[in-house]
Amino acid sequence: MFKNKLIQWCEQGTPPGAGLELKRKIFILNLFSFVGFSITATLGFSSFIQQNFILAFCLLAAALSFFLGHYILKTTHNYKVPSRGLLFALSALMLYLVYSGGVENTGPLWIYILPPVALFLGGLLSGLIGIFIFILCCTFLMFFQDGILLATNYSLTFKLRLVYSFLTVTFLSYCYEYSRKLSYQSIHELSDKFEKLAKYDPLTSLSNRRDMLEKIQTEVSRLSRSHNPACLLLCDIDHFKLINDTHGHEAGDNVLRELSKQFKSMIRQQDIVARWGGEEFLFLLPDTSLSNAQIAAENIRYKIENSTFNTGEKNISITLSIGVSNLSEHSSIKDSIAIADQYLYLAKQNGRNRVCSVATHPKLP
Repeated sequence: MFKNKLIQWCEQGTPPGAGLELKRKIFILNLFSFVGFSITATLGFSSFIQQNFILAFCLLAAALSFFLGHYILKTTHNYKVPSRGLLFALSALMLYLVYSGGVENTGPLWIYILPPVALFLGGLLSGLIGIFIFILCCTFLMFFQDGILLATNYSLTFKLRLVYSFLTVTFLSYCYEYSRKLSYQSIHELSDKFEKLAKYDPLTSLSNRRDMLEKIQTEVSRLSRSHNPACLLLCDIDHFKLINDTHGHEAGDNVLRELSKQFKSMIRQQDIVARWGGEEFLFLLPDTSLSNAQIAAENIRYKIENSTFNTGEKNISITLSIGVSNLSEHSSIKDSIAIADQYLYLAKQNGRNRVCSVATHPKLP
C-alpha cells in the first residue's frame, strides 16, 4: 500500500506525452522532495526540541521548500522552476550546515548529496556551475582569516579533506551523469532507428503497410466523429517486371525511389502515401470526396506518365494504374482496400494507365 502511494506521489506533475527522460526526472524530483521533506522536517523538530532554534528554523524552512517544490510541480507541470528552487534550497541548507557545524560538527558530512542531485536535476553544465559556486562559498567561509566567518571551528586538515573529497565526489558524479546521458542518447537513437524500421519502407522511406494501416485506423476513428469524407488510392506501376528484366533490379529500385519522391511532392500535407508492397502504393486522402479523389488520382497518373525516371543507364517513362475507393466508418478497412484493389485490377484489364472507381464503373464486373 505504501509503495503504491509513494509511486503515485512521485508521478504527480508529469505532463501528458512526456518522454521517458522527463518522466524519470519528475519521478526523482518528487522522490527527492518526499525524502528531503521527511528528513529535514524530522531533524528540524529534533533541533527545536533540543532548543537549537536557528538550526531548527533552517531545517524546517528547507522542509517547506521541498514540499513547495512538489506542490508547484504537481499544479503547474513545470519541471524547471521547482528543480531550480529545490537545488537552491538544498545548497543554502548545506552552506548553513558548513557555517554552523550542525550537531557536533557533523553538518558538513551532508554536503556530499549535493553533486549527484545538482547534476541530475540541473543538467551537466548548470549543475556543475551551481556546484562550483557552492564550493567557492564553502571555501571562502572555511578559509577566510582562518574561519572567522564560521559559527564553529574546524581543523585545517578537516577543511582540506572536506574540499578534496567533495571535489572527488563531484568528479565521479559528473562522470556517472555524463555516461548515463550518453547511454540514454544511444538507447534513444536505437529506439528511433528500430521504430523507423518498423514503420517505414527502407527503400523508399515511405510508410510501410503496418504504419499505413495504423494511420487509416486513426482516420476511420476521426470519421466517426467528423463524418467528413476520405478516400483511398491504390496504384500499381504498369509492366514493372519488364523494367527489372530489361534494366535490372537496381534500375527498378531507382525507379521506385524516384517515384516515391514524386508522390510525396504531389500530395497535400495531410495526405499519406505508403509502399503497399512490391510496386504497389496506397494513398490516404483525408477530407476528400470521391469525385475529388478521382481528380487527384488523374493528376498523379498524368504527371507520372509525362515524367522520366533514371534507371542508372538511361531515362525511361512509366505509367500507373489506379483504383479509387471510399473510406467509410460503416465498412471495414479491409473492405475499403479490397474495393480499391478491385478497381485497380479493372484498370489493368481495361488497358492500364488509367483510373477506375465507382464514378467510372458504377458496378464492378
